Amino acid sequence: MRRGELWTYAPQVSPRRRTVVLVSSDGINESPRPWLIAAEMLTDDPDDILAVPVPGHGWVHAGNLSRVYRGWLTECLGQLPPDTSERIDTALWAALDL
Repeated sequence: MRRGELWTYAPQVSPRRRTVVLVSSDGINESPRPWLIAAEMLTDDPDDILAVPVPGHGWVHAGNLSRVYRGWLTECLGQLPPDTSERIDTALWAALDL
């Protein structure tokens, strides 16, 4: 698992399936830790400066982060293009005042 990958997230306690993009560092993603940090893909433009379009998938909002359980990431849907990953990184920096 790598930063910038899109995954299907399927919690066992919910019938809802979501698409998320991993935003935790590769050090965390490659570790045995059970929890990672991700942002859920949105289907509609939230019309916010912290939202980044992801061609073919929707929108990522840098202010909408959550902890996801590694075991519930069921299918890797691909890797974001470098320019999209960079825009998400910039939005995360702004959202978190880093």
